[in-house]
Amino acid sequence: MHGLPLAYPGMRIGLFGGSFDPAHEGHTHVASTALKRLELDRVWWLVSPQNPLKPKSSPFAARMASAQKQARGARMVVTDIEHRLGCAYTYQTIRALERLYPGVRFTLIMGADNLANFRRWRNWREVAQAVPVAVVSRPGASPSERMTAPRGWLHLNARHIPQSSTALRAATGAKLAKQRRK
Repeated sequence: MHGLPLAYPGMRIGLFGGSFDPAHEGHTHVASTALKRLELDRVWWLVSPQNPLKPKSSPFAARMASAQKQARGARMVVTDIEHRLGCAYTYQTIRALERLYPGVRFTLIMGADNLANFRRWRNWREVAQAVPVAVVSRPGASPSERMTAPRGWLHLNARHIPQSSTALRAATGAKLAKQRRK
């Protein structure tokens, strides 16, 4: 399929999905921590067409551009593969990638702040069994949330970058509201 990222059998690819609405230094930190500590060949930033657990996202093109600004180096690849393949859920993405890229070893990467909602993901058990999962520590994720992770998951402790997309959107909304009042 044209426009898909390149990967070859034997490569180790981290799958870092999200809305990236907007992408920020915290995302970059999670991706770079996993890239280095797991000795991955690449980290693919999978920009979600629309996270089913979140309200309506900003336009897809804006979120792709935001992720591209934050991804650092040639080993971080921002991709619209979920959009191209029509995948709305992570389990669908993993199934499709395993079919398209035989012999590639995928690892799912997430910030610990996403762990609290993991059991709300569609077919979360399939996701947990399909690929190794690495959880990178993030502000706002309590240590007790580590207990909710299935056995065998990797927990990567790292310094905390306090940025969050929610806070950035709120700050932007407050700025716009203030400008409208002027």
